[in-house]
Amino acid sequence: MLGRDKKKPGMSYDWDGLKRQDIGTYVFQYTLSGTGNLEIDGECYALKAGEAFLVEIPSRHRYYLSKDSDGWEFIFITLVGRKAMECWRYIKENNGPILKISPESKLIQLLFGIYQDTIENKITDGYLASARAYEYIMECYRFVREMENHKKDLSDQIAKTLSYMQTHYADPLTLSDIAAASGYSKYYLVRHFQEQLDTTPIKYLTKIRIQKAVDLLMTTRLSISEIAERVGYSNANYFNKVFRKAVGMAAGEFRKRKNPAKIDHVITD
Repeated sequence: MLGRDKKKPGMSYDWDGLKRQDIGTYVFQYTLSGTGNLEIDGECYALKAGEAFLVEIPSRHRYYLSKDSDGWEFIFITLVGRKAMECWRYIKENNGPILKISPESKLIQLLFGIYQDTIENKITDGYLASARAYEYIMECYRFVREMENHKKDLSDQIAKTLSYMQTHYADPLTLSDIAAASGYSKYYLVRHFQEQLDTTPIKYLTKIRIQKAVDLLMTTRLSISEIAERVGYSNANYFNKVFRKAVGMAAGEFRKRKNPAKIDHVITD
């Protein structure tokens, strides 16, 4: 099971790990915005944007929306099987119950990708679903093993901002919209974004959009105009201009290549 949800203040959301009927199930849940609580091993953790947990069902834990929360938006995936169990044990022993993960990490990008494939009905049978789940479990291993490479902590507000852009890139976002989501003024957002990520919010948004466009060009038969609209550009000609500048060729030319290179970065002014 895979999903994304947003609980508003005052809504009922409370899962007790000993009262669920699932057996041998593991839930990975990543906070996009707001705050939720996890009680486990005698401790209570307030989960903020950029933080995740992986819990076993059944087990002695509880995650819920507290009365004083400003809401909780998250994305989750449910995993089953021996490999999921081994991954859960490995993370528990080597990291603990809470993972702090940048929204731009490969692990979270993969989660968003699987979610997008699910809502677009690209995961058509149990074999493919199992393959994607296995891929995600392996990426969890890789993330924890390479934790030292992920030590660059982002502030809570910048992590929240990245999550907002990752989930709203298809909207006609302005710098004012992004600043409002971050809780900063436009001036402070640009300043802190530059300090922590060495780029600007608009350049980062362009990177997300181009990477999403690359995925659609490689995996769908959507027209260039449809792809432009899906990644936040109402004008296909402008999208092509931005794409060419970022990748070095037009979107149509990129699609025709048999083995297009993976885009790890884009060039923006």
